[in-house]
Order: sequence, then structure tokens, then C-alpha cells
Amino acid sequence: MNVGGVPGTSSVLFPLETRPRPQEPPVGLPLIAVPHAGGTAHAFRGWTAPARDRGLMVYGVRTATPAARRPEVTLRARARALAESLAALPEPAVLVGHSLGGVIAAEAVQYLEQYAPKGAPALLVVCATNPPHLRRPVPAPNGTEAEAVDFLRRVGGTPPEVFDDPRMQELAVAMLLTDLAALRGFQWSGRRITTPIAVYAGQNDPVAPPESLAEWTGAAESVTTRVFDSGHFFPHERTAEVLDAIRLDLASRATAPSLGRAHTTQRP
Repeated sequence: MNVGGVPGTSSVLFPLETRPRPQEPPVGLPLIAVPHAGGTAHAFRGWTAPARDRGLMVYGVRTATPAARRPEVTLRARARALAESLAALPEPAVLVGHSLGGVIAAEAVQYLEQYAPKGAPALLVVCATNPPHLRRPVPAPNGTEAEAVDFLRRVGGTPPEVFDDPRMQELAVAMLLTDLAALRGFQWSGRRITTPIAVYAGQNDPVAPPESLAEWTGAAESVTTRVFDSGHFFPHERTAEVLDAIRLDLASRATAPSLGRAHTTQRP
């Protein structure tokens, strides 16, 4: 690990914003974004400009390190790679996980608290994520393409052109089923998280309904909850509102880094 800055060749983190002057380091408190099942870091591209306006610099997460060149399959392996990259940051970041990404983010924080507590984030934000200690039916339980397509259409968030292109649809289905299979094989350890958690839900989310928010107290000691007027993909439909909520929840933590000063982070 490159403990003095953002991790180097072993890192799964990379800045999502393309800087006009590549030689200049990204500026802003790091916000690490973990995408939903079947999604990639590019799902958070729309966050970069509004996040910058709020003193945050958005980083995506790869499923494989540049050195390994091979995707991690299990959620636990992906969470550990994420945790090791977070531990190499020069200051606590904000860690945001959407849907499946929330499970990976929570598992990463649990790993950090046990093995590298100084690397734990200033705030963990889980969006549209059911509590990991409660077993809920996994969408598309039989792993068929028809079920996966129906699920993608039902929850939204997939561009219409994906369904119009057989190759794009096939790739989207394959990614989704791989991630859901990993979720199906995941087992929460039962150890409660001590890092502050903000749990956000969409009012009309059929996958992670708002009533599941209160159950996060079974997985964490400090939980703040918020409900947004949208569905499962509210983080990308209500981005400005979500970022404002993150700022408020971060500011409410006595040990949180200040957003009023510049934060400079070396590029991976």
C-alpha cells in the first residue's frame, strides 16, 4: 500500500472526474462510490459536478486491481480489496454504496474496523440497501435471463437502448446475475459496525423498502435514516438532494473532516 496517499497500482479506486489539467491532483474530500448489482463505477459519472460544488471528489471502484487484471467474484473479496485501498487514503473518506454496493461497503468497513481502524471512513452511506443481517429474497432467484430482464425493467435505472440492443442486454443480464449470485452466497458475520452510518431509502423502492431502514440498527451502532421521494435508483434521480444529505450527515459528526477547506488527494 501507498500509505501516504491514494493507493497506487494495487488500488481499486480511481477518480471519476476528468480534470481539464491532468497534471493537477484532484481536489475535494474523497467520496468513494460503490455501484449497484450489474452496474459499474460509471453509474456515478453524474455525481462529479454536483459533488465538486459541495467540496467532494468522487472516486469509482473497480472490481479488479490494475495489477491483478482479474475481477473479484465474491462480495467478501471485493470488500477486502476496497478496504485495503481505503486504508491507504491520507484522510478518512465518505464511503457510499448503492444497493449491492451498500453491502460491499458495509463489509469493507467491518474489515477496516477489525484490521485497520484508522482507515475507516468518516461516514458510511448506504442507499437502497437492505440490512445485511436480514436475509431477503434475492431478485431473479432462478438466474434466468427472462427474470433478470423483468427485474431490470421493473426497478428502472437501465437506459432503454440497452433493451433495444441484444448484445447490450446480454451483457447487462450477465453482470446482474453474476452480482446476484455473489449476493446469494454472502453471509454477514454478525459483528456490528461502529462507524457512523447514514441509511437512505427511496419511498417507492420495491427492492429495499423504507420500512427496512430501522432494521439497520441490528448491524450498526450509530444509524441516521432518510427517505427520498423516488424509487430504487433515487441516488441518480435525486443526486443533488442525496449529496446535500451527505453533507448534513457528515457535518453532524464531531470527528468528520471539514468541508470548508480544500482537500487535495494524490491520483492513483
